[in-house]
Amino acid sequence: MSAIQTTVVLAMTADGKISAVDLKAPREPDVVDQAHLEYQASLADLILVGAGTIRAEGKTFTICDPELLAAREVRGQSPQPITCVVSGSLDLSPDLPFLSQDIERWIFTTRAALQRSSDTTTLQKLAELIDLGDTDLDWDRGYSLMAERGVHKVVALGGGSLTAALVQAGRIDDWWLTIWPVIYGGKQAPSPVEGEGFVPNAAPHLQLIETRQVGSELFLHYRTVK
Repeated sequence: MSAIQTTVVLAMTADGKISAVDLKAPREPDVVDQAHLEYQASLADLILVGAGTIRAEGKTFTICDPELLAAREVRGQSPQPITCVVSGSLDLSPDLPFLSQDIERWIFTTRAALQRSSDTTTLQKLAELIDLGDTDLDWDRGYSLMAERGVHKVVALGGGSLTAALVQAGRIDDWWLTIWPVIYGGKQAPSPVEGEGFVPNAAPHLQLIETRQVGSELFLHYRTVK
């Protein structure tokens, strides 16, 4: 295991949904949660985000607060964290706004996807494509590579498939969960951790180490019990 600390930062409704069934449905901006997210992201050397999330949102999260940018400079970090999109299939359009943002971009993918995708040559000009295995992503390889390149702090922003993969790989050290005071419902609405799931006696356990309340919104900080 590497010395890289990995924190999952996500927001979900009181009924455990990270999005409505209609992924493109507009939602009022949450100023408090955005400030919390920006602070947490500002600590990262690298942000991990799933391909589905980047396709839905178009862009990656960037730091704008002058104080947070100054703090990164003092710590010797680049102005913006590296953003690494995780896509086992390399199903990413070269026209995504993310691929023209002023940031360092990586894409974790597979050798099979690199050989199969018709956009590989174009994407190679827009981001660093890194294969983590023939057909499946090898997270040990990914974390070794990040450590070799000086990454110490990773912030993972979901979605559910990426979070499930990191849980399965035993890579998550702590969690920041924002609980929105709203109910989305919907059998098909995305949840924070997808994948195949865990039986109760094999499920990862968490220890609550910090809570904050702002109005009716809760911010819960958990440590993974290892």
